[in-house]
Amino acid sequence: MTLVRFYNPLASRRMGFDVERLLDSLMKSSNELTQAQLSYPAVNIYEEPERFRLEVAAPGYRKDDFNVSIDNDLLKISVNKENNTVEGETYTRCEFLTGPFERTFVVGKAIDTSKIDARYENGILTIYLSKREEAKPQKPKTIKVD
Repeated sequence: MTLVRFYNPLASRRMGFDVERLLDSLMKSSNELTQAQLSYPAVNIYEEPERFRLEVAAPGYRKDDFNVSIDNDLLKISVNKENNTVEGETYTRCEFLTGPFERTFVVGKAIDTSKIDARYENGILTIYLSKREEAKPQKPKTIKVD
């Protein structure tokens, strides 16, 4: 009978280095994602039959702080307001985004750019993007066969 040694790749120094490098990469990606999430507000996009509805979670702002514009197929939402800091007040933890930000969305040709409305209420900026007639769901029609 012959003894066969089992090769464990995780015990290898090179493999250990690769695993360590992979874990470092994952941690870096996670940190970059977290940093990106803290630099601009979250957005929900809903498709309705007649329009799209964008909801931007932005508590702590006033409606006058927002700049919403459309140029060709780009919808741009921005705030140029600096952080609200009160003299002598320090945070133990601060997760509300209250500084400047900018988000840009490609709206495409399905949106009627002359029919865009925006409303800010209870910390949510809601933007309504009406669809063009050709982009709306069409009623079924019967086609006559000749």
